[in-house]
Amino acid sequence: METIVSLVIEEGIKTILDIIPIVAVIAVFQFVIVRRSLPHLPQILVGLAYVAIGLTLFRIGINESLIPIGRDMAFQLVEFAYASGTAGLVQYLPIFTFAALLGFTATLIEPTLIAAADRVQDLSGGSLRAMTLRLVISCGVALGLVLGTVRIVQGFPLEFLLAGITASLILLALTAPRGIVPLALDSGGIATSVVTVPLIAAYGAAVAEAMPNDATAADGFGLIILALLLPAVLVLALAQIQARFMKRVTKGGSDEV
Repeated sequence: METIVSLVIEEGIKTILDIIPIVAVIAVFQFVIVRRSLPHLPQILVGLAYVAIGLTLFRIGINESLIPIGRDMAFQLVEFAYASGTAGLVQYLPIFTFAALLGFTATLIEPTLIAAADRVQDLSGGSLRAMTLRLVISCGVALGLVLGTVRIVQGFPLEFLLAGITASLILLALTAPRGIVPLALDSGGIATSVVTVPLIAAYGAAVAEAMPNDATAADGFGLIILALLLPAVLVLALAQIQARFMKRVTKGGSDEV
């Protein structure tokens, strides 16, 4: 019981210290720049208390449950792949599958993404549905984790992978409908937040550390940048497909007329 209480107190202090800079910035601009009293102050204070409690419990849950699960599963899958002494593509498939499902499910429940997707649906008048955006972005993160895992397993440089993805991203951004480009470029940042980042970092370090090759835990880093870029690529690709489909539908309708 004492351990739980001390853990809650420790994480609560960390959460409060993280919140203080944000509160300080808002307070300075409100009382020094705007020079007005803060409207709905009691409601705001209650909300801050909810945020502090929620983030504290969330951090405890992540550190005590989700991150250890991801690490342990990564170690077990690598050990399973090398159970016979050598490993090939078939033996690596469970690792790649776990990476994809981990990235997809973690992103799908990412609170930041859920809130942003709902906002995008409202702003677009329902033309871009929140669940569609969440699914596409989740697939992008999943693909990023798979490519990052392949890189760790095969040991090829991250720079080569980034060069290809960046080139594809630039090409798609230049040819996609202009209105979707800003959203696509922000999608990776929205997806890599409080849920996904700790899980991805823990998973990547565990896979690299468990590999019998020359990989170290440091080689597990780099997955987050892949999870950041691939959602933008998929969102832009989807926009291209939708635009071409709409052109064909419009052209077909005009021909019939």
